[in-house]
Amino acid sequence: MTPRDRDWRIRRFIYTDWLRSGQAPRESAIAREFGLSRRDAGLALQRLHEAHALVLQKASGEILMAHPLSAIPTDYRVTVDGLCLFANCAWDSLGIPAMLGGDALIEARHPLNGDQMQYAIVGGELQGAGLVHFARPFRHWYDDIVDT
Repeated sequence: MTPRDRDWRIRRFIYTDWLRSGQAPRESAIAREFGLSRRDAGLALQRLHEAHALVLQKASGEILMAHPLSAIPTDYRVTVDGLCLFANCAWDSLGIPAMLGGDALIEARHPLNGDQMQYAIVGGELQGAGLVHFARPFRHWYDDIVDT
């Protein structure tokens, strides 16, 4: 297996494990799963980061984002079939139920005034009121993906 093939298998494992446990797998768990040293697991994560397949935490090198999932609590909590996950933004909060093919309740905090909001996906349809504004065009999201 080439390193590229293994990297994409690692990416698949990340999603599978995350959706099973509700948490991003740590570098050590990835190393164990694939029989790698922690250094080699970290290098694989770095390659996936450079390919924009996920985002790493700057200080630790652990997973921060694997779109649409956030490894840290955010203002977008998505519950699908009893599994609570965090999305990186409003757009990603819709991506989680789309990825899982299920109904979802999304609890969000308005980014300007802090008010609590709820919206849902029921039978593939968005329910709720509101407006989503994207401050940057998509082509600039990776200029600073965390702040986007």
